[in-house]
Amino acid sequence: MTVAAALVAAVTLSACQSTSSDNDGSPTGATALGDTTPASPSSAVPEFPDAQSTGVPAGVELEPSDSLRITQDGTVIDGLHVNGVITIDADDVTIRNTLVQTGTSLYPIKVTDDTTGAVIENVEVDNEGGTGIGIYLQGAATVRNANIHSAEDGIRIQEDNVLIEDSYIHDLQPHEGGHHDSIQIRNGDNVTIRGNNLQAYVPSLDTPLNASLQIGSLAGDHPISNLQVIGNLMNGGNYTINGGRSGDTDSAHYADNRFGDDYRYGAVGNLQDGSVWEDTNVWHDTGEPVTR
Repeated sequence: MTVAAALVAAVTLSACQSTSSDNDGSPTGATALGDTTPASPSSAVPEFPDAQSTGVPAGVELEPSDSLRITQDGTVIDGLHVNGVITIDADDVTIRNTLVQTGTSLYPIKVTDDTTGAVIENVEVDNEGGTGIGIYLQGAATVRNANIHSAEDGIRIQEDNVLIEDSYIHDLQPHEGGHHDSIQIRNGDNVTIRGNNLQAYVPSLDTPLNASLQIGSLAGDHPISNLQVIGNLMNGGNYTINGGRSGDTDSAHYADNRFGDDYRYGAVGNLQDGSVWEDTNVWHDTGEPVTR
C-alpha cells in the first residue's frame, strides 16, 4: 500500500505547506559533532554515520502531518514532516524519508508488540529535549540510516529479530533520574547492531551519560541470545558497553567496533558468560585493541 492509500485506510493527516530537509541537523536542533575519523586516519579506518549521511536526504520535500497510527499491513509512509508521534500497529510497514518532531515523554516512534517486518529508514527523530525514547521496538524491525537526537534515550529493543544499522544517535538530553543510553536492549534474540555511530557522550554538556549500549533490566526471564555488535563507533557512558547482570545474556559477539575515551569508568564492563570479545575492538584514535 502506498502512502496515498494509507491516508484513507489507516492514518489521519493534516496538511498545510511543504517543508524541506537540509540533512545537516541544523533545522531540527541536532548538534553537529566532530570528525568521526581519528586524527591520523588510514585506509583501514571506516567512515561512520553522521548528520550528513543519515536522516532525510537533502532536497526531499516533506508534507506536514499530525500524529499517525498505522493499522493496515504493508503501509508505506514516505516524505512527511510529522509534528507528533508515529505508532506502527501492523505488519510490514515502511517509514522512510520522514522527520518526526515531538516533545513527548513517551515514544516519537513506537513499533507495537508482536508486529513484524517494520522498516524505518532515512528518518530523523527529534524529541525536542523531551524525556521520550526516540524509537521503541516492541516488534521486529529494521532501523537504517536514522538520525536520533534530543531524547532521553535513543532506541529501546524489546523483541526478537531486530537490526539497527548505519544510524547516528547523539546529543541525548539528561534529565533527573534518567538512565540515558544510545541503545538499550531489555530482551530479544537475534539482534544485530551494525555500522552505527553511538555517541552517549554529549560534548555541549561535557557529560558521558550512561551507555552507548546498555543490556539489562530485562523484560522477562529469557536471556538475550545471538546478539551481534559489529563495526560500530561508540563513545561515552559510565561504561560505553554495559553488559548487564549475570544471566542477562547467554550469547553475544562483539567485533570490529571502535571506541572513544569520553567514558566515566571504561569502554566495556559487565560482559557475561557467552560473550565473545574480539581483538578487532579497538581504540578509535590509536587502533590498539580494547581489552575486556
